[in-house]
Amino acid sequence: DRAVRWVRQQSKDRPWMLSVGYSAIHTPLQPPPTSLLPAGSEDGGGFDSKDLHQQRVLTNQMIEAMDREIGRLLVETGLARRRADGSLDYRPADTNTVVVVMGDNGTYAPSVKAPFNPTRAKGFPYQTGVWVPLIVAGPVVKEPDRDVPHMVNSADLYSLFGELAGIDVRQAVP
Repeated sequence: DRAVRWVRQQSKDRPWMLSVGYSAIHTPLQPPPTSLLPAGSEDGGGFDSKDLHQQRVLTNQMIEAMDREIGRLLVETGLARRRADGSLDYRPADTNTVVVVMGDNGTYAPSVKAPFNPTRAKGFPYQTGVWVPLIVAGPVVKEPDRDVPHMVNSADLYSLFGELAGIDVRQAVP
């Protein structure tokens, strides 16, 4: 809500940057509000945090809720709209805004899904422990809808943000 309010207060004539950090799907695992879940979702209110099946349900629900809130942020700031069926209609090339979505630090064991091994999750130097999503969308993306197989680090984003601001980060920062 605060992010939406802040964006609406920004001048359309001046560039700005917003960073939103969601705590989902981080521990402690907790059920999100049912309003952020699809109809018929399992009620996780009485779940035991030690039960693996229940942990998986909660992590899935937390991802669903976060996805819904990211969609709401895009819609309420005018970057996307909801179709009649409730799905998101987001056309990044039609905006003047770059959206970056990045996970922070790997996958917690109950969230690991096939084909990955949950015993090689966050905290271990294996793929599931270091793979996080990185999505960049917007009018500056030259080849949209592609996967890049290279690993990146959050520090790599400094160059992207510098480029967007018209700054050569390698020159500006020794």
